[in-house]
Amino acid sequence: MHALRPLASLLLGAVAATAVALAVLPLAPFVIASSVFARYLSLDFVATPLARPFLIFLAIGVIAVAIWNLKRGRAGAGIALAFFSATMVGVLLAHSVFAFLLSWESMSLISILIVATDRERKDVRRAAFAYALISQLGALSTTIGFAILAVHAGSGNFSTIAAAAASLSPAMRATAIVAIAIGFGSKAGLVPLQFWLPRAHPAAPANASALLSGVMLEIALYALALACFVLVAPAGSLVGLVLLLSGLAGAIVGGLAAAAESELKRLLAYSSIEHIGVMVSALGLAICASALGFPALATLAFLAMLFHALNHTALKTLLFLASGTVVERMHHVTDLDRIRGLGSDALKRSAPWVLVGCLAAAALPPSNAFVSEWLVLHGFIGATLSGNLELAVIGVLGLFALLLGGGLAAAAFLKLFGLAFAGAPSSRERETESPERFDAAVLSLALLAALVLALGIFPLPILNALLVVATGTLGTSPTTLPGTFTGVAHLATFAALPAVGAIIFWWYGVRTAKKNDAVWACGSAPPARSAYSATALTKPLRRIFAFALFPERQRSFFPAATSDFPTHVRYAVSTRDVTNEAARAIAALAQRLARRLRIVQSGRMRIYIAYAAAAIVLALVLGR
Repeated sequence: MHALRPLASLLLGAVAATAVALAVLPLAPFVIASSVFARYLSLDFVATPLARPFLIFLAIGVIAVAIWNLKRGRAGAGIALAFFSATMVGVLLAHSVFAFLLSWESMSLISILIVATDRERKDVRRAAFAYALISQLGALSTTIGFAILAVHAGSGNFSTIAAAAASLSPAMRATAIVAIAIGFGSKAGLVPLQFWLPRAHPAAPANASALLSGVMLEIALYALALACFVLVAPAGSLVGLVLLLSGLAGAIVGGLAAAAESELKRLLAYSSIEHIGVMVSALGLAICASALGFPALATLAFLAMLFHALNHTALKTLLFLASGTVVERMHHVTDLDRIRGLGSDALKRSAPWVLVGCLAAAALPPSNAFVSEWLVLHGFIGATLSGNLELAVIGVLGLFALLLGGGLAAAAFLKLFGLAFAGAPSSRERETESPERFDAAVLSLALLAALVLALGIFPLPILNALLVVATGTLGTSPTTLPGTFTGVAHLATFAALPAVGAIIFWWYGVRTAKKNDAVWACGSAPPARSAYSATALTKPLRRIFAFALFPERQRSFFPAATSDFPTHVRYAVSTRDVTNEAARAIAALAQRLARRLRIVQSGRMRIYIAYAAAAIVLALVLGR
């Protein structure tokens, strides 16, 4: 099977080259008439201005996976990923309802098969079933929305549908856009339709997860933008508000779940929910600002969405490919409670690039995501100061949600890198792992990390290119925001200076260090069990946000309800190590009783004096 690796990488490279060519070259539309119903069932393909940047995003992810696949991953999975990538190209080129639905369904079906690669495992079968369920329901919803638009326009061609969109009745417009938003939002992992994503992405092979998270989510984002700004335009402020609130909820839920999660690939999947929430909130802000007559603000928000989509492709492809390297080197151990010090020997070549990816995922300078999230925040600040009451409320909500989600994401990736890669390795890693060598997989991570830093330090050229797409899609002036772009470029460049200084001083310290002493406690070396675990590190966050965590995490606080969940989600409780079911039931009963008895602790001194008086009276009565 290893002989198939070059073939798989060659196919992936061919798809990436085709995507780049389609994005760069001015090609004429390609139309195939299917039948006498050609106006509804024709296959129309063309690279529109909105699709061209997403073709570049796809090529970046596919090239990185092709290089990584030369050394790691399954060859068969690599060949399947080439077909999967080709169907995503078809979605981006589709310019008719039938062509879009055919490419979209092909993309969904192939990705379901890829998720089910390890179908002998029960959790993988469940993940594949959940993903298949949401994919088919979403496809049905999308078909309904497209059918309404095509029948109204009298054609399945997107240009004809867009021209007829202005004459849609309010009821038809609302029905079509709700159906389309449900279909595309479910594929993007929007709250409350995100439940499949943290199951499916970790279940798939790492190279598949990289494309699922780093590319396919952006394809769903493209479809949402296409629907709102082209096919059903004008979408209206109510649609923008719904998308914005869903995106902000995703930013908080994803960041919180990532901070609480201890399994590596699930943490990355929750982080994808957080990042797609940021992008969709920017899209919602662009729709609201456009509907309320603020074109400059709409352009900024749409630009921020496009740039963050590019950044998410680079950083999440990097991190999921790195997780695949961890899976292979650690023999499928991905629980952060059991991984220590991979950066010292086991993955010393990959660790620096993983650090760059973690900085980007947490939106810290000098990474690319810092710039794009700063642009998103700048958009919400502009909404707050716009003078429009509706936009001001949106701006305040957006700033609160994005700052909270960003802080939680930073905690998640501090945990990931600090525990899994930094520090001294555990005895298991020292005994079983040989030092990592530089190979194609490390090269792939290094190239992606270089792209992440380049986009963060020198974002202006890409922002100018994406500005053309944003203004063309929204129909606004391309000269409305030059000062903002220049400020972003300067901000990103100066933000890199502290990081450069830290690297210089670290290098100087390593070169001039004279003495190294082991950490010790009270005259002896501390045992390995005294080191922080992922569960212990995030326990304060889990206690503070217990009311908002996902159901399995809420149940994990109560021992009687944790038997169906793996060890890494059973958090610290008094009966954690008790395995007897009867003991668990007794402990759960005691907890419920103790919670009900909290009512007697009102915190009021008069109540406590009344308790004491009643006790004295009772003692006197019983004493007689």
